[in-house]
Amino acid sequence: MTEWLADFKYGFRMLLKRPGTSAIAIVALGLGIGLTTTMFSIIQGAILRGLPVEKNWQIYYVGRGQADRPDDIQSLPLDDFLDYQTQQTSFQSMAGYYGEGVVASGDGGFAERFRGLRITPNLLSTLRVRPAIGRDFMERDGKPGAPPVVIIGHRMWTTRFEGAASVVGREVRLNGVMTTVVGVMPEKFGFPETAEIWLPFQPEAPVKRGEGRMVDVIGRLKDGVTGDQAAAEIGGIARRLAEAYPENMDKVARAVPFMRRAIPTQIANTLFTMMGAVFGVMLIACVNVTNLQLARAAERTKEIAIRTALGSGRWRVVRQLLAEGLLLSACGSILGLLIAQTGATIFNNAIVDTQPPYWIVARLDPVVLTFVTVVAVAAALVSSLVPGWRVSRTDANQVLRDDTRGATGVRMGRFSRWLVVVEVTVSCILLVVSGLMIRSIMTTSFLTYPYATKDVFFGNVSLDNKAHPETDDLRRVAQQLEERMRRVPGVREVTFTTGLPTSFTNAGVIAVEGETYATDRDYPQVARFITTPTFFDVLRVKAREGRLYGSGDRKETQPVAVIGEDTAARYFPGGSAIGRRFRIGRDGKQPWITVIGIVPSLAATVGQGTRTEIAYLPFDQVPFRAFNVLASTSGDPVSLGPGMRTALSEVSAESTLANPNSVERQFWGRAWAFRLFGGLFLTFGVAALVLAAAGLYGVMSFTVRRRTQELGVRMALGASRRGVLGLVLWQGAWRVAVGVVLGIWPAYLVGGRMTALLANVTPGDPTVYVVTVVTLLAAGVLACLAPALRAASVDPLTALRRD
Repeated sequence: MTEWLADFKYGFRMLLKRPGTSAIAIVALGLGIGLTTTMFSIIQGAILRGLPVEKNWQIYYVGRGQADRPDDIQSLPLDDFLDYQTQQTSFQSMAGYYGEGVVASGDGGFAERFRGLRITPNLLSTLRVRPAIGRDFMERDGKPGAPPVVIIGHRMWTTRFEGAASVVGREVRLNGVMTTVVGVMPEKFGFPETAEIWLPFQPEAPVKRGEGRMVDVIGRLKDGVTGDQAAAEIGGIARRLAEAYPENMDKVARAVPFMRRAIPTQIANTLFTMMGAVFGVMLIACVNVTNLQLARAAERTKEIAIRTALGSGRWRVVRQLLAEGLLLSACGSILGLLIAQTGATIFNNAIVDTQPPYWIVARLDPVVLTFVTVVAVAAALVSSLVPGWRVSRTDANQVLRDDTRGATGVRMGRFSRWLVVVEVTVSCILLVVSGLMIRSIMTTSFLTYPYATKDVFFGNVSLDNKAHPETDDLRRVAQQLEERMRRVPGVREVTFTTGLPTSFTNAGVIAVEGETYATDRDYPQVARFITTPTFFDVLRVKAREGRLYGSGDRKETQPVAVIGEDTAARYFPGGSAIGRRFRIGRDGKQPWITVIGIVPSLAATVGQGTRTEIAYLPFDQVPFRAFNVLASTSGDPVSLGPGMRTALSEVSAESTLANPNSVERQFWGRAWAFRLFGGLFLTFGVAALVLAAAGLYGVMSFTVRRRTQELGVRMALGASRRGVLGLVLWQGAWRVAVGVVLGIWPAYLVGGRMTALLANVTPGDPTVYVVTVVTLLAAGVLACLAPALRAASVDPLTALRRD
């Protein structure tokens, strides 16, 4: 220990002797450790840490799917759940749940929608989680005829009950039913992801098998039972059910860790690919420090030779450089932790409005700090052992006889040159993926929509099904609501629509009159929007042909539709589509709908394989309970929120208005994942580029400094300054070129694993590769330029007089 302390003291003095290069090494390690730790903290928070419950590894999701699709894990029919619950022996308990929208009303406030969950009374006990205030559900709470009770979340407790400690026993109107509050869950709880209210239900077998409600199912493994054993037992139960009931044929059951179901495989693979990519930045940082240590060792060859001649063994020499490496890594770790804390904070703030699963929080917990320690020690070993081993192998007698300051001792040579190639290769990979992400950001966040978005209010309305049970009620309330909202100050025009024309992955089947279809796949696929007549006025869209539907197109008149130009061109070829008819579905039971107008194609596609064919139908002919409110305004659309909510409460006190926003901001928010992870990759790429350029500069600068006499001799023998300049530039340029060539194919492979975060961009996008190659070559030339100019300015006489 005493010798180690002496090595650390001496190493500290050596670092202070060259503060500039030491600072560069610390910054390089700080960037590498900081970015790597940031990414690890995100993966730890999203996947590795798991549910914040006791022994979370015991929580398994039980579902069923198709035999040929191993990642297909869906919820269970109610009767299957009951069979599994009674026949299984691997789980301590098994609980079920399903989502349900819950509207809280009364108390003199606006109706407000909460994300609700119906759960079996044993679900919270299965998770081993208790309410922060009040009690858990009891078995009797789920019995038919039991008094309605609820456990509420933190948001409802603070907004509807003002955080009162006496909330237990108070009543709240939920979906029109007076319900007693029996508990309040902890602030950060939201199982399974973002639930805010929990209501009990007692599963009962349906009258006919397969007709019951679908439920999600979890179970807690018994102590000593493995997941494989539980999965095998569940699979056996599924086979018995398939033999007993035709409804269960061709279905297989699976029991998987809850987090595997909560985080889709594609998303998990993407995150781990990002982790692998950011390790590239760490690798470049280590390479830089390795080269720095090699340079230090080369300059200290005589000093180390003297220590060896005085009796220092090889391990002592290696240990000295390792001590210096550990000091550098320790300082880099401190900087890295600051960077990681900043990155984690930025990540948490970026996802706060996206309603992420409640367990996802990036923070520097003990696991992350252990990771930092391991990375720092590994960085010290990687960057110090190789230089230490090389310098310890130096012939002390030869060095001491050499009068050229050890020039024949340790040289950076071929090994160092190939380290630079490795840096450029990794930088190429990261820059390509960064470029792909930037292209995705540009195609999702900066789309130009062919209709008004900036000055248009957006909100979600859901009409209460108990207050307005019939379709005629929906028509009447919608008309009253449109008239009332039109009187809100600042509103120019109001419309209701079931969606906005952006991009579509799901569309409904239609059959065009006069056309025949050989198979079901041949039927046209069209996205259908139900809108009030003012829809096109609010979005400032004009008809290209025919007319738009109006107040005269009602339920008792001929069904009509307006279609987009691309819909007309694809499914109504051979003349005008005006007057042509189609019907919804394949069975021929729906009425014919006549095309009365054609508007421009309004959909802006985002993602691969999306469709843009749209048909617009009048709200009065096809009324809907849930729809979006759009309102054109001359001011800030978001400011209309309170007035629109008041208007809704005056027309239908039990109905809710959610997510007040502008159309422009609504679209901007949808691309948050592209911007967030694209920003991370951009940071990785820029850091890699800067570190690689710095590494190349350091190697070339050291090379020029070591070859000063050689360059002086060349110039004394007639070499021109331009020739020397070109020589040095070429030595740096070929390394960059080789690194780029070696990095192209791995970059393509990594880009292919990032498809979940790519929109309208392919992994082989030529623009990205061209820009990456040009950027790396330019950075390489700039990194070599200063050393090359220094080499070209060498005075031959001065160089030859050096001792």
